[in-house]
Amino acid sequence: MKIDQRHYDKNPSSLGESLFIYGLTALFLGLMLLEIFTHYEPRKLAALFFILWWLPLVLVHEFGHAVVAHALGWQIQRTVIGFGRIVYQGQLFRAPLELRLIPLEGFVQFNPVYGRGMRYKHALTYFAGPGIELLLAFSIILLMGRDNFFVIEDDYTKLAFQALAYAALAGAIINLIPMGVVTRDGETPNDGLGILVSLFSSETDYQKSITKEREPEDPNSRPF
Repeated sequence: MKIDQRHYDKNPSSLGESLFIYGLTALFLGLMLLEIFTHYEPRKLAALFFILWWLPLVLVHEFGHAVVAHALGWQIQRTVIGFGRIVYQGQLFRAPLELRLIPLEGFVQFNPVYGRGMRYKHALTYFAGPGIELLLAFSIILLMGRDNFFVIEDDYTKLAFQALAYAALAGAIINLIPMGVVTRDGETPNDGLGILVSLFSSETDYQKSITKEREPEDPNSRPF
């Protein structure tokens, strides 16, 4: 998901927020493990594999946005994975890369360059995140064979790859459903809506979206 950083930054979580998040996560995983190991059979691990794959797929998704923007010659300002306090800092395409406490979604901030075919290029950068997930999912299905892929067996390796394909497909579909992300500072489009705005909005609305992306960071902005 491509989101302007002004709507997304968050100060480090308070102790209460951290305890709530960790407590809720522990409860959810505890109930899942209880279900898995009650009359255990390997195929029950599919749901756990699905959840475990979701986190690295966030990085894959944002990498898709970044690699296409970089290929177009657009300056990448930073890539952020997750929200909450920063737990790791690195670089991606010579721009800051931040991994945050709760890696459920993220954004790539870049500067679109005005020029010929800009709307199509902008739509392509929005599609690149879901697109790389679709490519991954269909590649796994193709390699496994369609008939074999949809057969559930007690094979840990097969279950893991099936879960990866389903998680990638689910992530792509969710991000391609057009919707706005509502924050205290307004509404910003997700990938699906961003594609529609880039291709079909009026020139005035499109220029407003470009202007918003180019606005400098407001250090006092807080999400929601």
